[in-house]
Amino acid sequence: MASIQEKLKDGKVVSYKFKTCLGRDENGKQIFKCITWYPPEGMTLTRIPKAAKLEADIWEREAKQTFLQEQEAAQQPTNYTFNGFVNDVWFPLCVRDGSHRASTIAFYGYALKIIQPYFDGLLLNDITGIKVNEYLSWLRSEYRTEKGKPLAEKTIRHHYGLLSVIFNYAELQEIIAKNPMKKVERPKVTKKPVDALNEDEAAAFLKAVSASPLDCRCMWTVLITTGLRRGECLGLQWRDIDLDNKLIHVERSATYTKESGIVVSAPKTATSVRTVPIMASMATLLKQLKQQAAAKYPDIIIDCAYLFGSPTDLFAPRDPNAVTRHLNRFIKANGLPDVSPHDLRHTCASLLLSSGADIKSVQEILGHADASTTLNYYVKTDIKQMRTATDKYAAAFNL
Repeated sequence: MASIQEKLKDGKVVSYKFKTCLGRDENGKQIFKCITWYPPEGMTLTRIPKAAKLEADIWEREAKQTFLQEQEAAQQPTNYTFNGFVNDVWFPLCVRDGSHRASTIAFYGYALKIIQPYFDGLLLNDITGIKVNEYLSWLRSEYRTEKGKPLAEKTIRHHYGLLSVIFNYAELQEIIAKNPMKKVERPKVTKKPVDALNEDEAAAFLKAVSASPLDCRCMWTVLITTGLRRGECLGLQWRDIDLDNKLIHVERSATYTKESGIVVSAPKTATSVRTVPIMASMATLLKQLKQQAAAKYPDIIIDCAYLFGSPTDLFAPRDPNAVTRHLNRFIKANGLPDVSPHDLRHTCASLLLSSGADIKSVQEILGHADASTTLNYYVKTDIKQMRTATDKYAAAFNL
């Protein structure tokens, strides 16, 4: 019941203060509301107290009803459209928050160019697990790229992952009542063997490399003998090279996006920051390359110059895509197997393991967080290795 307090002036009642408790806030503190009521002109003094009590009761019921309606409305999920939520809430708060690499932002943007038109006009709360499954099915069976090709299984899984991130955030913020992704199975990806050169192919590759200009010879040799990623190789500066101890310190990586251009930042993961040993022959090549750079810039300390910088400026990073195109021209000109810079990384891992290196060492060289990645994706076994293993087994038991 509302409390009623008289307000007097010159000994006469001029108004009443009504006060009531509407409820409690999230911290348990009582929420009060007050109002001042003035008796109508001409009302007799004997009727005013009863009228005040009646008005207080009516006001209290209406105030509490309004408060409950406001509370219920606050608890109802906001009716965002899918695109409205992505553009106005999720992308600015969860993607452009300063914690993502330019390449990650670019990937999200590219994927959303496919996702958003499909869900255009739909309310976030109206999207069900069935609708998401229909989208994934559409990607597999109907969608084609600008070149007329279907999306890879791994890319479709990335779309699933991106939708999961979006709806998980909406659920966390209590914007949706139910998360449709809980009704959607993660798409399967058929495991395919990685592309890697075998020993004979690697020997042919290195022979062709030996006839290349010094900077290309160094770049291709670094990739195939250290297992560095393309961006990590292009992020190397001379201060990262310890020629005396034959070590490379991987501390940055170069990436390219249309929006940001060439960006040099920290490597892909924390374990990607690492120290990798190099062969004596590799150290000799790099020493020659450093001498060449010093001769080109005789009056400048080149520690901050890139090993494989821009063709016009060693202090500017090179476009990673230009390196891939260069490698394509190189392998075609020399009749070599079709490989990418990342395939040379696969090749390094496979050749290290086939030469007797232990899994842990190869894991550290490649910068993997755990050995399972090394085993599952970077180990290529051929019939020669299997034959050697079988022969060792037979010898152990005199079979």
